[in-house]
Amino acid sequence: MTADALRFRFDRARKVAGVEKGIFQFRDLRAKAGTDKAESSGDIRAAQLQLGHTSVVMTEHYVRERKGDKVEPTK
Repeated sequence: MTADALRFRFDRARKVAGVEKGIFQFRDLRAKAGTDKAESSGDIRAAQLQLGHTSVVMTEHYVRERKGDKVEPTK
């Protein structure tokens, strides 16, 4: 799949979900993965390793700034 095809599908899914572009962007998926890893493992260093950060301080900033409400899947 090309980058353009992935972008098109992501934009279409966001539109169908009724989520504005400024609220949730493609780059937020990486931060979400890091936040989920830190929460599920209980260890910020697991998220640091997953995200490839050399500094745990960067990981703490990355995870803390993007932490949102927990929600259930729609399906």
